[in-house]
Amino acid sequence: MKYRIIIALALIPQVILVNFLKDNPSLIDKYYVGFFYNSVFNVNTFIFSKINFPIGEILYIIIILLFIYLVYSLLSFKFKDFINLLAFISVIYFCFYSFWGLNYFRTSLSEKFNIESNYEFIELDSTIKKIIIEIEKEIKLIDDENQTINIDKFIKDENSNIKKSIIPEIFLYQRVSGHFIPFTSEAVFIDDIPVVDIPVVIFHEQAHQMGYADEAEASFIAFTKAIKSNYANIRYSGYFNALINLLNDVVKSHPEEIDTYTSELDEKVLNDINYLQNFWSKYSDNIFDKITNFIYDFYLKSNNQKSGILSYNQVSTYIIDFFQRDQLGKIIN
Repeated sequence: MKYRIIIALALIPQVILVNFLKDNPSLIDKYYVGFFYNSVFNVNTFIFSKINFPIGEILYIIIILLFIYLVYSLLSFKFKDFINLLAFISVIYFCFYSFWGLNYFRTSLSEKFNIESNYEFIELDSTIKKIIIEIEKEIKLIDDENQTINIDKFIKDENSNIKKSIIPEIFLYQRVSGHFIPFTSEAVFIDDIPVVDIPVVIFHEQAHQMGYADEAEASFIAFTKAIKSNYANIRYSGYFNALINLLNDVVKSHPEEIDTYTSELDEKVLNDINYLQNFWSKYSDNIFDKITNFIYDFYLKSNNQKSGILSYNQVSTYIIDFFQRDQLGKIIN
């Protein structure tokens, strides 16, 4: 009991320390990202990458069941049960921020490269036109080479801690294509999603493995990795997803212009867009999705992502900067 009280009380200094580090990104950059996190990631990869299913998903199930049990135990109104719950939260809190969570407070790409969050429509328009040209090039190569994406080979080629989810339906009903497990450093994807999305989803989760916690940054890293691929289909996946993000911005800010762009798209692109819409429509507007979005929005805002779940949409800023000013081209090796 004595040790559990100590562990429970340790939650207080942990919260204070995390809030201090949140306001001191230079400390995160120098000591956490540059040394500690890389060591944790390498150890986790060594331990878990040889296992062909995500241990972290099993761990999540255990954590959720334990949490439910401990909360239920509070109905007895015993002090020890309250301490047990606090000690459990303290351990999870410590593991999350130690193993990965402090990456949320590192210096952002926008700060490093002085990238403005606002852009003019002319820049959006120019970027879309450039991407359409690139997509047309990739489609010709795909047709000429008759390429298909072999997912199992793709994972093997990436040679890292990438797994297929063992509970895909649960994530699909949250409209989640993939997720990163901080406790085991596993990048998990849902292999039931449309194939055109799989490469960028894997690269997105790999970006989280690299320590890019911000969702927009992870999506941008995924885009850059995809368009550098040796395979036309994977490059197409990168450009296609970038196009979808930018067209969504057009729908929000200049809906009258959307037909101008869609009329220029190849039939393959239009078919892929329609397939995506039809696929995700099966999983939209369910109560599970709404509850999860609310919780995840709160989680992101609590971890330095002020836009919450809308952070995903901010990748457009990075893509536009990449094509218009090329500041972010510096991070591409």
